[in-house]
Amino acid sequence: MDEYGVGMGDEEIGAFLEGQGHGVLSFAGKEPYGLPVSFGYDLLENRCIFQLVMGEESRKQALLGDSDSVSLAVYEWQDVDDWRSVVVTGRLTPVEDRISEITEAVEIFSEFATVTTLTVFQDVEETTPVWYELAITEMTGRQSPRNRAE
Repeated sequence: MDEYGVGMGDEEIGAFLEGQGHGVLSFAGKEPYGLPVSFGYDLLENRCIFQLVMGEESRKQALLGDSDSVSLAVYEWQDVDDWRSVVVTGRLTPVEDRISEITEAVEIFSEFATVTTLTVFQDVEETTPVWYELAITEMTGRQSPRNRAE
């Protein structure tokens, strides 16, 4: 334990990701790009499911064309002595366009994501929702000592 909290094990990280449902997804590139997202965590496959909405000139789509490497930061902060944070990295790829794969993605997202609306987009009709999965290659987590004791 140190002043920066204590590490979280894989089980703690998995439980935390299942319970959160939202975070900040960051794309690599010459200019990093992060955006708030909803996600569902699939504990069995160790992956996160997203429904990304993209327009014709989507910056997300352009960045994925450069590199599918992303990171997801998820955190919870109550006060200085009560917090948790997890960062996962991996590859973001479209969910296979098969009924069984899409159905599974929808079920995971519906159960675990913190769903938001599309009202942030001016012309919703000009956007396309696409299912993506983040295959996690690395995950780290830290929490306040108070949370470790619970």
